[in-house]
Amino acid sequence: MKTSFRARLRYLSLLAVLGLPACAGQPGEHSVVASQKSAVELRSMQSRVFETADRTRVLRTTIATLQDMGYAIDKVDAQAATVSATKASQLRMSAAAAPRGTSQTVLRANAIVVGQSSDTQVDEPRFYQELFFAPLAQRLALASQDLPADAAAPLPNPPAATP
Repeated sequence: MKTSFRARLRYLSLLAVLGLPACAGQPGEHSVVASQKSAVELRSMQSRVFETADRTRVLRTTIATLQDMGYAIDKVDAQAATVSATKASQLRMSAAAAPRGTSQTVLRANAIVVGQSSDTQVDEPRFYQELFFAPLAQRLALASQDLPADAAAPLPNPPAATP
């Protein structure tokens, strides 16, 4: 019986919400359930190369895309070209942009489903392609066609420190 991508993602979310008790460590310990896929497979599904050397533009467009998809931006480090965001307190996404040669930027994203006692790494290629990289690529293409470089989404102010 073939299951749909969305059904499998819902099942994965349900497992994470239930805490995956069989994978839990010591009581009170929070762990991450790593993917069973190889590092090469993960890197392949989590990374995309964009035809621009402008890491700032890629980072700003990543932030705007995440916000459009309902994520709350948790942290941005413009110098390191990284962003982390959370959606509905159950899905955490981080992304990092790095130069590749003189004319390209590689963006690597990582998604984690947050559970009560453990977090589960998302290792479904369609999640990254359809729910992150496709909207990002479309937004980057539109930005390069219609907007001047300085009109990209601004970097958000970091959250205020709480005492």
